[in-house]
Amino acid sequence: MNRNITAAILVVCALLLAVGAYFLVSKSPDSGQGELRREVSPPGETAQPPAWVGHEQNATPNYDSAEMEARNATKPVAEPAPAIQPEKQTKVIEIKEDKVVTLTFVEALADFMLQRFVPQDMTGKPATLASAKALNVYFGRELSGFNVRIDDIRAARRSVLDYAFTPEAISMLYKLYAPAFLAHLKDTAATDERVYSVRDGKERRTLEPAEIAAMLRLNAVRIDRAACVFTAIADNPDITQLAGRYLQAARAVERANGRLQDAMADGKATGEASTRLKQAIQQREHIRQEIISTLGARCPGGQPSELFYLAQWSYRRVLDDPDAKLAAFQSAATVLTDFAEQCREAAKGLEQ
Repeated sequence: MNRNITAAILVVCALLLAVGAYFLVSKSPDSGQGELRREVSPPGETAQPPAWVGHEQNATPNYDSAEMEARNATKPVAEPAPAIQPEKQTKVIEIKEDKVVTLTFVEALADFMLQRFVPQDMTGKPATLASAKALNVYFGRELSGFNVRIDDIRAARRSVLDYAFTPEAISMLYKLYAPAFLAHLKDTAATDERVYSVRDGKERRTLEPAEIAAMLRLNAVRIDRAACVFTAIADNPDITQLAGRYLQAARAVERANGRLQDAMADGKATGEASTRLKQAIQQREHIRQEIISTLGARCPGGQPSELFYLAQWSYRRVLDDPDAKLAAFQSAATVLTDFAEQCREAAKGLEQ
C-alpha cells in the first residue's frame, strides 16, 4: 500500500517538473512573453570621439617649453649633446730657486705672517702683530731660508744683506718669488690648521676667505708704510745721519752713567756726574724725537717705534756704501708698494 502511494507521488512530481520545463523553454515568437522591453530615448547630440582618434599619438609625456618650435613627436629626433663644461685649470707657478735666498724663505715668511695674524682681537676685529722689528728678529736668529753657513751668525747676516740688499737683487728676488709667496700664503691660510687668538681665547683651525682677505689688507697697510719710510730715507740722507747721531748720543749716555756709578762707588760727590747724565739723556731723546717727527711728516699714521726702528736699521745698511745702499732703499720701496697692491687685489678676489 505504502509503495503504491510513494509511486503515485513520484509520478505527480515528475509531471509537474515536465510542465514547468515546457513553459521555460518553449516560447512563441509572436506572443512576446518572457521578454523585457523598454523604450530608449535617443541622445540630443551624437557623441564625438576624442580629438586624437584617427591620428598618430605619442604615449610619452612631453615636458618641452610651450614656446618651443613645433615638431613631429612621432619621429625620433636627435637631441643636442649637453655642453661640456671646461675643467678648472690649476695655475702652476714655476720657480727657479735662488742660490742664496731659497724657497724655504718663502715658506718661512708666510709662516711669520700667519703666526702674527689675529682673526679677532678683544674688540672682535682682525689685527696683525707683524712689524719690521719682529720680522728682523724672526729671520735674524736662525736665518731660515738662506743658504749660508751660520757658524758665525753675525757674519752670516752680513753676507745675506750684502747679497740681497742691492737694487738688482731686490728686483730679481721680487719677480722670482712674489707670485709664489702670495699663492702659498693664501693656500696655507686656507688649508693648514694652526692656533689663532680669538678674542680672549685660542682656536685651532684654518682661516675663512674673509679672514684671509682681512689679513692681506692689514699687511698691505703695514707694507705701504714701510715703503713710505724707505722712500723718505732714499730721498733724504739726513735721516740716516740723524740715526748715526742718535747712536753717538746713546753712547754718551752710557759713558755719563758709568762716571756716575763710579762716583757713587767711590763715595765722591755725584752732583756734576748726575748733571752730565741728565744732559746726555736729553740730547739723545731730542735726536730720537727729531727722527720720528721727520719720518712722521712724510709717512703719517706710522707707529713712532716702527719709524724709529727703520731709521736705525737704515743707518746700519748705508755705513759701507751710502750711495749704493740708498738706491737699494728706493728699489725696496718700489717693490713693496707693488706688493701691497697685489695683496689688496688678492683680498678683493677672496671677497667676491
